[in-house]
Amino acid sequence: MDRQLLISIVIITILFESLFVYLFLLYKKGKIDQNPILLLFKKEWNILYHGFFKWRTKKRMMIQNDSYLFHKNSNYFYLFLALIHEQIIEMIVFHIYLKKEEPDIALIMLVLHIYSVIYMLGDYNLLRNTPFRITKDKVVMKIGARRSLYFDLSQIDYIQPASIKYNKSGSIINEKRVFHATAFPRILTIIFGISDELKYEIILKQPVDARGYFGQKQKTNKVLLYMDNSSEFVNELQNRLDITATTTKLV
Repeated sequence: MDRQLLISIVIITILFESLFVYLFLLYKKGKIDQNPILLLFKKEWNILYHGFFKWRTKKRMMIQNDSYLFHKNSNYFYLFLALIHEQIIEMIVFHIYLKKEEPDIALIMLVLHIYSVIYMLGDYNLLRNTPFRITKDKVVMKIGARRSLYFDLSQIDYIQPASIKYNKSGSIINEKRVFHATAFPRILTIIFGISDELKYEIILKQPVDARGYFGQKQKTNKVLLYMDNSSEFVNELQNRLDITATTTKLV
């Protein structure tokens, strides 16, 4: 094996080990509820399963009153198509270029590109199959495998229209302690300032725990809704809040 390739593999292995040690320490401190390594394997398997097998959105999600798809009309769809094309083209070019010069590296790059394509397919299909839900007394929000938030209806203080805020230089202001209910990857919003249109914000009476990809907890006191049909979602929330308030008065 080429010496440079071996060094690269060792460096990548050390970085992954450092990440797992850091996550395990968070787990021991109680900042992560589940074993992060097991959780990572579960999520990876879920994404790969959706990448290979779960192509169709469940029909029940389209008819249930308590389920709200949030990926439709998101800019993430166009980003998804662009990334898929970019990965395929890059995979072909790299493989042709490196096949004769560095066959070992060419094989590794080929495997990584194939995995990335399957991963992106799985991520998008998982988003399509995990709509936001309103149960009898709880709101369930899962952004695929990326992050999640659960809170009781009784924890909602009020709901109001909202829009993205910009600073003097024209960059998006990224608020802290906020859960962004959007299919568009937040990391790209932070780096490139690209985002779906913000429609509403849900203000909570007290902070609740949102969870990230590795299960890490983050206190959240506001939910920002970017979904295209957010008015339907908000109206249903408001109706249930009104019913609860009326019932409480009668009691």
